[in-house]
Amino acid sequence: MLQSIDALPDSAARANALSQLSPQNYRLLPRLAIQSMDASDREIRGYLVERRETAANGDAPKLGDQSINFMLSFGLKQAEYEARTDRPQANSDSRSLRAGIDFTPIKGLILGTTLGIDGIDANLDRSQQPRITQFNVDIGPYASYSTGKFYVDATALYNRSSYKLRRQISWSGFSDQLRTGGDGDNAAATVEAGSILQLGALRAQPFAGLQYRYADVSGFVERGGAASLAVAQFKTESVRSSIGLRASTTARTGLWTIRPTVEAQWQRELRSNPDSRIEATFANGGTPIFTLPESHYSRSVAVVGAGLSAVRGDRLTVRLSYSGEFASDRHVHGFAVTASRRF
Repeated sequence: MLQSIDALPDSAARANALSQLSPQNYRLLPRLAIQSMDASDREIRGYLVERRETAANGDAPKLGDQSINFMLSFGLKQAEYEARTDRPQANSDSRSLRAGIDFTPIKGLILGTTLGIDGIDANLDRSQQPRITQFNVDIGPYASYSTGKFYVDATALYNRSSYKLRRQISWSGFSDQLRTGGDGDNAAATVEAGSILQLGALRAQPFAGLQYRYADVSGFVERGGAASLAVAQFKTESVRSSIGLRASTTARTGLWTIRPTVEAQWQRELRSNPDSRIEATFANGGTPIFTLPESHYSRSVAVVGAGLSAVRGDRLTVRLSYSGEFASDRHVHGFAVTASRRF
C-alpha cells in the first residue's frame, strides 16, 4: 500500500491517497445521533404545543381533567452537510416512528413518556452507495406545565445507536473495500420556557430554552485489507441556547377546528469545540497514529417550523408539520404526521 502511494505521479495524487486513509469519514457518526435526538425532541415539543393550544381554545377539557392521551408520529428527514478539511460532504435520509402516552394529574401539568425508532442512511462524498447506516432507538420522559399565561416544557431521552460503515479506498495501483460496525450511547435533555400572549385572534409564544446533547461512538476495527483502521472511542457533547417566537391562530369549520402554526428560533452552540478529537491507527500496526483535532460545526443555527392541525370534537387531533435547520455548513429538513387521541 505505501509503495503504491510512493509510485503515484505527483504530490496532488499522493495527498489524495493519504486523505483517503484518514478516519475523517467517521466525523459524522455522533452528529447523526444528535440529528436523530433533535428530531425526536422537536416532535415531542410540537405535540406539547398542540396540547396547550387545544385546551386553550376549548376544543378539549381543560388540562387537569386526568384524561389519558396517546400520540403516534411518523417522520421523514433529509440533511446535507458541507465538506470541510476534517470531514467529507454528506447527505442523509431518515425515517422515524414514535409513540407517546401522557396524563394530566393536576390542572396545567402534563406528564408522559415516549418511545421512538429512527433509521438513517448517509452517502459520503456523493457516493451512490450508502456509506453509513445508523439505527437509533430512544426512550424518555416529557413534562409540561402551563398557567395559561406562562409555560415550561422539559424533555429527556436516552438514545442507543447502532451503525454499519462501508468505505472504499482506491487510487492507481491500490484498491480496498472496508467494513465495520459499532454502537453508541447517547442522551438529550431540553428545557424551554415562555409566555402566552393573546393578540386578538392571534396567539404568540415568545420563548427561550437550553439544550444538552451527548453522543459517543464506541471504538471499532475495520475489516478489509491493509488500509483497515482501528479507531478509538470519540464523542460530541453539545450545549445550545435558543430564543424564538411561535404564533398560531384558529378557524372553525363544521366539526373541525383548523389551526396553522409558525415558529422561528435562533440557536447558539455554547461549547467552542463540542466534537472531540479522533485517533486511529492501521489495524495491522507498525504505523503512527492518525489524529483529527477537536472540531465544531457552525455554532449559529436558524430553525424554522410550520404546522397545520385539525381537531375533531374533544378527542382526536391530526397535525402535519415541517421543521428546517439552516447553518453555514448544514441544512436539515424534517416532515412529520402526528395523530393524538384522548381516552
